[in-house]
Amino acid sequence: MNNSYCVCTMPNTYSNYVGHWDNFKDTGFSLEWISDVTKDPSFDVGFTYTEDDIRRNLNFTKEVSKGHYWNSQGNRNVVWFYAHFRMLNYYISNPNYDYYWFFDDDVKSDNWVEFFKGFENVDDDFISYFIFKHPNVESQVNVPKIDGGTHSGEGWFNRFPGHGDQLPNSCKEMFGSFFPVVRYSKRSMEELLKINNEGYDGYSEGFVPTLLNERGMKMSSLINADDTSNYYNVNEVNLLHKNIRTSWSWI
Repeated sequence: MNNSYCVCTMPNTYSNYVGHWDNFKDTGFSLEWISDVTKDPSFDVGFTYTEDDIRRNLNFTKEVSKGHYWNSQGNRNVVWFYAHFRMLNYYISNPNYDYYWFFDDDVKSDNWVEFFKGFENVDDDFISYFIFKHPNVESQVNVPKIDGGTHSGEGWFNRFPGHGDQLPNSCKEMFGSFFPVVRYSKRSMEELLKINNEGYDGYSEGFVPTLLNERGMKMSSLINADDTSNYYNVNEVNLLHKNIRTSWSWI
């Protein structure tokens, strides 16, 4: 499989986390930084973009709704709220990979080689650190239902869909996710770009899995509800976000 491996960063965080990725060279794969340089265009690391680039390339003119739960303070910009836009923006310029990995810069692992071994024959269209579904949803057998073992419980779906989210009327099954680690297939990226061109949008961590499910994509959660993984041994591979192993209860 032909994979792209990208770390999402910004000028004010890059120096804090670049060391997390020193051991990625052990994989033999190429790592590419994709950098939001909206606030500092002089920062020239990897594939750079600004919010204006994203708006232009995706023909997006809306603002983030101040009535949405995840923008209750009114200070979230398009790049943060619609996190999949930065990924689609990269895909538009790099359309020839089979799969696309995106990591937040504050992710790290002590064994990337063993981590990636678990995905060599996995053809899922979308994998995220966590994907979860509304308790009434039965599709996507590799995605757990949200439950009382999480901080949010069913209340997560009182927040998504939220104010300003635009979903097709045909969308009946709701999903959520947690985005510090995600993998997309080429066809899922193509479909998300098509969905964007159709005028639908929403808070990424709910919008992406919900729409990909609605369009018939195969999804799975990197981490299960019991904090194990179907892809690697969590006792042999430490995958950390902000220096902690984020558990199911965090959701």
